[in-house]
Amino acid sequence: MKPYVVSADIRSLLVSWGAETGFVIPEQSFFDELRSIFEAHMRRIFSEFDFISEEELSSGMQELVRETDLTCISLDPVYCPSDLTLSMARLVDGQWRDRGHGHRPNSPKLTEQFRILKESGLRRAVISDDVIFTGDMAERVVALIERLGIRVPCVVAGIAVDEGVQRLKKMGVEVKAVRFYPDVVDEVCERDFYPGVPMSGRLLAGNGNWGAPYVKPFGNPEKWASIPAESADEFSRFCIEQAVVLFEMIDWATGRCVHREDLDRKVFGLRRSGSHAEALKSIL
Repeated sequence: MKPYVVSADIRSLLVSWGAETGFVIPEQSFFDELRSIFEAHMRRIFSEFDFISEEELSSGMQELVRETDLTCISLDPVYCPSDLTLSMARLVDGQWRDRGHGHRPNSPKLTEQFRILKESGLRRAVISDDVIFTGDMAERVVALIERLGIRVPCVVAGIAVDEGVQRLKKMGVEVKAVRFYPDVVDEVCERDFYPGVPMSGRLLAGNGNWGAPYVKPFGNPEKWASIPAESADEFSRFCIEQAVVLFEMIDWATGRCVHREDLDRKVFGLRRSGSHAEALKSIL
């Protein structure tokens, strides 16, 4: 039976955000408990469920990159950061329609990022990314980088699904991964289920750093995260309740509330300003 896979990342993202904003992030034990509750809920929907820790993915990917002895071009700012990056995000419009890929907020336009790579003088490099699923995006990125004169013999991933592995193999590109799967129901980053966490959801095109998380009413959990239609409403409510617990704990630990203006990625469709936790509660 195919598993449903979630890659943990919210603590790493929040620690970086907290260092910039002065908010205090709870201890690891809090996240362990939060994730235990999340995993129990997911197992009621999917009989096969894998929750992969930040530590496993981060240490594993970085070791695999070192073993290649190649300069790394990172598509992944969470588990395997690098001096050379391609900072890309999946875009949607206000009606959740796909708008392709663009640059992440606070990063140069993609044309400028590719120019920097071209002028780097690199001739060979390894690409790192958190997930290779269908391989479509990895295939396009490899092709674009090789057109700059940079050979990419290897891609390192945290999680790799066989469909994507085979697609890259046909290009002559080896895939090294921390976890390989023959097939999955889906693979989703933990952050996409927590409205208000940095990088949560798909990025709203052309409107600053606003995201559409993979929960109703902000996004489409059925299409974007393979959540069964009959479970989507309950699942979305559960995720919002989890996000409330998370941000209330940050409020308590810091001694002041996280407001919408404090969020790195604001939530498209959450109109109420003030306390983020209270705004989320208002839609439950």
